[in-house]
Amino acid sequence: MQLLVGRSFFVCSVVSVIPLSVYKINSYLPPVARAARTLHYTVVFLTTFFAMTMRAPSTVVRLLLHVYSTLLNRHSLFGLLRHILINMTFILLWITTFKNAWRIDPSIRPLIHVNYLEQADHFIFDITVPGVAMQCILAASGYTWMYTLTRRSKLSILATISPFALNILHIGTHTLTPALDVFTWLSYGVIHFFSPFLAAFWLWLFASPGVLSIFAWSFGIQNCLGIITHLLFPTASPWYGDQYGYPLPPGNYSMLGSPAGLVRADAVLGTHIYEHAFKASPLVFGAFPSLHGAFSCCCFLFVGRYSRKGAFLLGFYVLWQWYSTMYLRHHWRLDLLGGLAYSAAAFSIFYRSLGRMDKAYIMGVSGGNGWQRLFEGTRLQYFFDWEPSKTETYIQLQHSCGSMSSTEEMVSRENSNDLESVWVNDSGLTWTTTDPQKWLRAIDRR
Repeated sequence: MQLLVGRSFFVCSVVSVIPLSVYKINSYLPPVARAARTLHYTVVFLTTFFAMTMRAPSTVVRLLLHVYSTLLNRHSLFGLLRHILINMTFILLWITTFKNAWRIDPSIRPLIHVNYLEQADHFIFDITVPGVAMQCILAASGYTWMYTLTRRSKLSILATISPFALNILHIGTHTLTPALDVFTWLSYGVIHFFSPFLAAFWLWLFASPGVLSIFAWSFGIQNCLGIITHLLFPTASPWYGDQYGYPLPPGNYSMLGSPAGLVRADAVLGTHIYEHAFKASPLVFGAFPSLHGAFSCCCFLFVGRYSRKGAFLLGFYVLWQWYSTMYLRHHWRLDLLGGLAYSAAAFSIFYRSLGRMDKAYIMGVSGGNGWQRLFEGTRLQYFFDWEPSKTETYIQLQHSCGSMSSTEEMVSRENSNDLESVWVNDSGLTWTTTDPQKWLRAIDRR
């Protein structure tokens, strides 16, 4: 019982620590906030330690060993670290490029386009004959993309609403109130920074094994494509006209960034967090595409694939993020549409790999997800999933393979086509697919 409580507390503590541990602007936190964060860490871990060691000293050791084994998931420690590093290749490349963009000599950087986005935004989204025609073309493109991936016509209709949703949300961005300042700050200035971590943790817990790796690759690729676009096609955000007036003066790379509407959030909080952070931005002219929008869309596409409730929740988050970026004057509607396009493109690259991973999980070849491994042997193991039965497994095998003798051939085919198996099939240094004969013998013993 104590071990079950410990596993549950592990999940809760990770969820509670993530928002504080990944808060992006640590150096600007006031002393009170830093003290509160330190107190939070101390209370969480000391409470866990004393609550579990007062009655059973071995419980802590067994819990830590179980969590360690769950995280390894048939890796060696070296293999796990290597696997994480490989999956984060593009994320690390994006972060490194962004942080060092200021080092690029301005004399070799391209001309800054200060008028282009505003003109294109009005041409596409204004209620005119050309604007409505462009929005219909974009809606048709969204339907075609979704239907090509899923072959589901009703689902594809949802992909048509993005240009119209952006127009509707834009209508409400012209009225400024303190309540809306806080509402938009929560999305743009707080949730944005740890939403990918929460989505990744959810995918590790509940999605098919390997999906988290695909999420990391997709997330990193979309951001790398975004940062490359920012460097090759520098553009000005809406705040540029608010700050420098019209007609817009030519941009130059010595200009400082602006927090735009987030200064009002600073005023409410009584801090200068965002004023300092945005003025120190290494990449000021990076309006298109909006990576804030791309972050939320990437989380929506992955979580929504595995959870209907998650799709509704993350769908709301996408709309919230879109509204916030426009309300705070950081992005045009076209920037948000560009962020959606970049995220959809990266997601499409790995869509077939997701299907193969889902099939391997359903067949039981790839093992359990994070939740099932963490609570293995307890009543919570299959709390969110049906426990596979012997009858169902044999039916699935016969349907997919034709006969039980061809199971090994099926697994071999899955391995040869699976994106990750090619990288990590190194005889035990990292994970290897479960032996199908061993798996079948386990079924027979049920």
